[in-house]
Amino acid sequence: MRIAPSSPRNLLQQIVGFTSDIRFLRAVGQLVFLVLLVLVLTQTWNSIVSSLSARNLTPNFQFLQDRAGFEIGGAGDYSPDDPYYAAFMVGVRNTLMTVSVGLVGATVIGILGGVFLLSTNWLVRNITRFIVEILRNTPLLVQIYVMFFVVVLSLPAMRDSLQLPAEGIMPIPVRYLVYLLAVMVVWRATRSYRPEVRSAVKAGLLALMLMVEVCFWLYFNRPDVLGSLYGAASMTDSRLWIYLAISAAVLVGALFLPSALRLTVAGVGVGQLIGGLLFYFGVLPTSALRVELQPVFFLNNRGMVFPELLTTARFSEWFIYVVVGIGLALMLFLYLRKQTEQTGQPNARLPLALAVVATLAILGWMIVSSEPVPESILVQQDGQTVSVPLEEAREQDLLSLEDELFYSQVPVEVVLPRQQGLRFASGYTLTPEFLALTLALIIYTAAFIAEIVRAGILAVPQGQLEAARALGLSYSQMLRMVVLPQALRVIIPPLTNQFLNLAKNSSLAIAISFADVYQVMNTVGNQSGQSVTSIIIVMLTYLVFSLIISAVMNWVNGRFQLVTR
Repeated sequence: MRIAPSSPRNLLQQIVGFTSDIRFLRAVGQLVFLVLLVLVLTQTWNSIVSSLSARNLTPNFQFLQDRAGFEIGGAGDYSPDDPYYAAFMVGVRNTLMTVSVGLVGATVIGILGGVFLLSTNWLVRNITRFIVEILRNTPLLVQIYVMFFVVVLSLPAMRDSLQLPAEGIMPIPVRYLVYLLAVMVVWRATRSYRPEVRSAVKAGLLALMLMVEVCFWLYFNRPDVLGSLYGAASMTDSRLWIYLAISAAVLVGALFLPSALRLTVAGVGVGQLIGGLLFYFGVLPTSALRVELQPVFFLNNRGMVFPELLTTARFSEWFIYVVVGIGLALMLFLYLRKQTEQTGQPNARLPLALAVVATLAILGWMIVSSEPVPESILVQQDGQTVSVPLEEAREQDLLSLEDELFYSQVPVEVVLPRQQGLRFASGYTLTPEFLALTLALIIYTAAFIAEIVRAGILAVPQGQLEAARALGLSYSQMLRMVVLPQALRVIIPPLTNQFLNLAKNSSLAIAISFADVYQVMNTVGNQSGQSVTSIIIVMLTYLVFSLIISAVMNWVNGRFQLVTR
């Protein structure tokens, strides 16, 4: 069969029809826009380069290797002799710290504020509404100024620092607060367990608390008895094996008791065993007393100082146990989840996985800490190298911080703040600028998040609440298991915008001279003349921060969306 060739009229109609297609017009429009955008950007860049080249300021990135020559407050590992790149990294680090702390704080306070806005208590609801409206309608820059000049700088001077714990501020010993927290956690974690299991866990926790109290009583009242019981920790020490044998005997003896008492006595034996090991390896009472008797946090108009965690030469060896524990916990978690999917029977997979990690971490800590240290070391005295016993060198303060970390028996050393005159010789310091900026960002963003949470909760159908009340759920259970899982589908998208706003609003730190990435690069641009390049670096940095936050929140949003066919 012969096909007649298309006439020119038909061909013209096909061309007109193709060019009139909406898909073709969209593609052409986007292509034209892209070409125009490239032309405009190219022309603008060429104009900027030509203008700067005439002043011998051609944009480049080579200047980042030049000497910075300016100080940055609160950056202990930075000096003016470092290059601009090092100053930029200090700014990035400070910005990341501000944004990360701000996101967590604003989220927690915002969720609480949203719940309080819907409280049935008239006073709580209206006080929260009053605070939220003031914060939302006051410019953030004003709040930063108020937080810095009115709140932070009004704190006591360094010599009169607020100390925590301290007499008059902490009338209750710290360990009692730890007891309370442990009881609340155990009570909440074991609610779904059988009664005999709950009794065993509670008995073990009580035995552990009693062991702690005995250690503190011996320390304060019978130090001679404590000295005869406590010695250098060693896995080969006969006293340790005698103690382990006694604890094992208690556990074995529990097997011969009636079933009603078997698990309870076993819990007591486990609690005694844990407390005894903590005592034997120096955690009780020596390490705990440092927190009980010495101030841990200092707050003054020069910032806040808190303990510093430093890794020792044994950290890498201990970290292997932690990694193994995480691997085993992950496999256990996946296995138990699969069992739940197959049988429909719930199980405490998350608490069990965390228990595996904690057990391996504690076991690794004890094994690593029991390794012997040299009895004598070489130190410099009067220009000569002499051999001195390790304990004597510590008492005479002959060891530097690096030496202390090298000869330490524990994987991680907690260095408490120590005040010397008008400065702190140890500890980590948060500058007053950081405190003011972070607190202002938290309370300002939390006000908006509170409104988002309130709207998300109100979006949950009323029938869901009535069904939860009919099932006998308490208010906290209804909020946790019914309301929030459904409200999060409404909350997360606008919450992402507030997270992005917090990250970008951190650039207002320049108002109080906090060395964030914008303030540092502004100084670098003014000093080096590379203002265009500095601004581009700042824009790219905030773009990366925003993309990371968006990617994480999009993933979270996808996890909470309803899956439909």
